[in-house]
Amino acid sequence: MDWSLILLIALVGGFFLWRQSKNTEKAEAARDRLKRDDRLYQAIKAGMREYRWKERDHDFWDAKHGQRLFETAHLIAFHVDHFAESRVGFFFKDLNEYGMYGAFAGNGDEFIESYYRTDSTLKEEGMLLHDDA
Repeated sequence: MDWSLILLIALVGGFFLWRQSKNTEKAEAARDRLKRDDRLYQAIKAGMREYRWKERDHDFWDAKHGQRLFETAHLIAFHVDHFAESRVGFFFKDLNEYGMYGAFAGNGDEFIESYYRTDSTLKEEGMLLHDDA
């Protein structure tokens, strides 16, 4: 048997194994991102339920950007100024992450909700990849 053919087959096989490992790493990173984003998305939804409950007894509209609205055992809610959306920022103590909810009322019955990962300044906006099934 020709040794150069065996060497070529081994090199090609090694290349394919290397590419497969790179694809696996990318898939794991994407899966981890989706898991983190979904966890934050669910926390923001829970935070908004708490916000809406407390909003009945408090006037949050006079708050300034970054002002603390309320605190519970699991989260801290902040007012966030924005030119087009109504926004609420959250710090989730158990996740050690900041999230933000935005709502936009458009023409007619159009209503758009947005969920973001943010930082302590509440100015960064990273859209969340989430599964709302």
